[in-house]
Formats: sequence, structure tokens, C-alpha cells
Amino acid sequence: MEKIKKLMGLLTAMAMILMIWSCDDYKPDTFGRQSYDPNKPVEITGFEPDSGGLSTKVIITGNNFGSDISKIKVYFNETPAPVIGSDGQHLYVTTPRQPGDENVITVEVEGKKTSFNQKKFRYKVMYVVRTIAGRKGTGAFKAGRLSEAEFQFPSTIAIDDQGSLFISHWRVPYCFLRINEDENIVEALLPGSNTDTKYAFGAPTVNSQGTAYAISDNGRTFFTFDPLEGWSPRERAILPAGVNGTPFAFSTAHSLAAHPVTGDLYTRYYANGHLVKIDPFTREGTLVSETLTGSDSYLVFDPVDPDILYIAYHTLHCIAKFDLRTKEHTIYAGRSGQYGWIDGPALDARLNTPNQLIVAPNGNLYFADRGNHCIRMITVDNNGQAIVSTVIGKGGVAGYQDGNPEDALFNNPRGLAVTPAGDIYITDYENNVVRKLTIE
Repeated sequence: MEKIKKLMGLLTAMAMILMIWSCDDYKPDTFGRQSYDPNKPVEITGFEPDSGGLSTKVIITGNNFGSDISKIKVYFNETPAPVIGSDGQHLYVTTPRQPGDENVITVEVEGKKTSFNQKKFRYKVMYVVRTIAGRKGTGAFKAGRLSEAEFQFPSTIAIDDQGSLFISHWRVPYCFLRINEDENIVEALLPGSNTDTKYAFGAPTVNSQGTAYAISDNGRTFFTFDPLEGWSPRERAILPAGVNGTPFAFSTAHSLAAHPVTGDLYTRYYANGHLVKIDPFTREGTLVSETLTGSDSYLVFDPVDPDILYIAYHTLHCIAKFDLRTKEHTIYAGRSGQYGWIDGPALDARLNTPNQLIVAPNGNLYFADRGNHCIRMITVDNNGQAIVSTVIGKGGVAGYQDGNPEDALFNNPRGLAVTPAGDIYITDYENNVVRKLTIE
């Protein structure tokens, strides 16, 4: 009964604030609204509810908020929240997108701030995946609008700041694609070949200037796609190390990663584990370090600490961290040579042929756990321990279904790319579709 009374009180307050907000005049008046008094402190006495996801309606109670919402700012941690209405003692706000797991609510009126530390708002992340292009069961590439496009084995993916996706397409034909949702287009930038595996590209990368790069399957050639040149392909041979460089041995390579600061390209060779830096202008390669051998791999730099390179070892079922400053190579998640599907502390977790990986704007590392048919995430807890969790998909269950984590299914997902807003594009390899994971 007490909960019902409390809920009715909240609904009444919300209705009152909405009525006030609907008025054109935001100046103090005689309808029960309190004006802001600069000689008194701004106070927060509570808020309800205490948890929710994006755009959850929250009532903040307190004193001296004022009724002019143009002068009121509300923050969940450091993230601004939309202020819908105020009567001076009740603020009606909606939660912003992904402000953090646990949030201190702060109210600022005309430059005076106060925070409520007695409890925190718990933000619940919601995941939903939907197909944006392709059709399950198709057997060849077809360009056109998103609704018309078809693929056969879209492999790996990258994205630029303008929302253009670049995809390495395997089989019928081997080629390189560009997709843009806003332009509603799927096009081949390099038509490629049905037989020549020189056009079978590894995981692409995009540098800070928006130039896309992809390495050929043979590991000796890379291609550039510059937006200033209309993404016209340029084929570049990788040159052996010069007099000042350390020699390396060529073998198959399936990933490039552009350093966020220097723009140098990094790749890793399958047979010998050589991690190689390539100057994109001189094309000269030089050995950086020797890593684990006998495995395909996928690379990504940490944008916060650009000297940290993450390496997903496809056939060794683990993810490593490499420090360019110290040349230290350590296993970060999983255990080399052991596969399975176990969430938990990173070194106790089990992976199954991890493929492309990305670092999201919130610092979380996501990877396509291909053999487990799901997308997984590595976060760091308050004690500094890395934790592996399954974000969406059912571990070990292949299928095709859009929806939320309870429903969604994948079939050998290989590629991931992340937008500045934190949404993730996925190349669902065996389902022949490109999908978008919205994180709210």
C-alpha cells in the first residue's frame, strides 16, 4: 500500500511539472512554483526512481531549484541530462545516454552546484541488434541501396568519422566495400576478383585523416582508399626493412591497425608471429617484436593509451596486450590453446576463435567471439581486474535473429566497428548480413 501511495505521489508530481512546463511563461508566478533565491543554497533531498536506462523519467526533489529551466542544469556524473520542467522543489529530467554504471546526480542553478551523495542512480545498459544490409542465404555480392544489397561472407569492417563503413568481402568476389547508412548506399570501391586472393583483404583500419587501409591476404601488399581521392584504390607493395630497420619475414597477414597518433600501420604475420610497423608513405616495414606463432590475429590500438596494442589470436583462443614502449607481451584474456565459453575474470574466461576487436568510447573492449557465435566485452572493475562478459548472442548457439540479448543469434560473426556514439556494426559472416548493435 505504501509503494502504491508513493507511486501515485510521483505521478502527481510529474503531471504537475508537465502542466507547468507546457505554459509559455517561465517566470515566477502564483501557481505554486518557487523562484530561485540566489541568497539560499540549492538542495537535493532525493530522487526517484533509482535506476533505469536511456530516457528514464526521473523526479529530483529538493529546494531552491527555481522554475526557469533555461537556468537549470542537471548532470549524471559528468553527462548533462535534459531538463523537462521544474516547480522549484521538483525537477523532471530524463537520463542521458550511457553516463556510467553508477551516477552521482548534480544540479546547477546559475552557476551554483550541489550533488546528492546519499545514493547513486544505477544506469542499466540496453543492447538491441538489427540487420541493416544483406540477406541470409545469398551467394554473391550485390551493390545498391541497403535494402537491395547482398553479400557472400562479409568478413571484417572499419568505420570513419563520417559514418562510412569499409568491409573486406570474401568470395564471389573478393573485394572491398563501402556502406553508408545516411547515404543509403552499398558500393564496391575495389571490384576485385572471384579467383585472385590478392583481393582477399584482412581487417581494415582507418587513420585520423579518414584514409582507409587494407592488407592483402599474401601479406606483401596493402591498399589505400583516400576520401580526398574519392576512395580510389591505390596498391602499395610493402618493402623490406632498410638499413635502419630490423628485418622481418613475410607470411599471411589478416589485419592492419593505424596508430592513433603517428599514423604508422601495424600488422602481424601468421607463420612467424612477427609484429611489423609499416610507414604508409615510404611503404617500408620493420620488425617491432616477435609474438606468438602459428595463429591468425586481429589488432587494435587503445585510443586512450595509444602505445597499447591488443592482439586477438584466432586459433589460440586468447587476447594479448602489447606495450610498444616496453615491448612487453602479456595474455590479457583467455588462455592460449584452450577454448570454450566461460565469462568471468579475464584470465579464467574461455574464448573460441576470437576475431576482430574494438575499443569503444567508454573504454570497454568488445570482440567478435566467432566460434561462440556471440559478441563479448572486457571491462575493468573497481579493483583493476579485467572481466569478460557476453553482451549479445548465445554462447555456442548459431542462428539468425535480431532483437535483444535474450533473443539475438549470430552465425560466426567476424568483424566489429564502433561509432563515436558507441554503437557497434557487426559483419555476421555466415549469415551474409551486416548488423548494428545499438547500446543505450
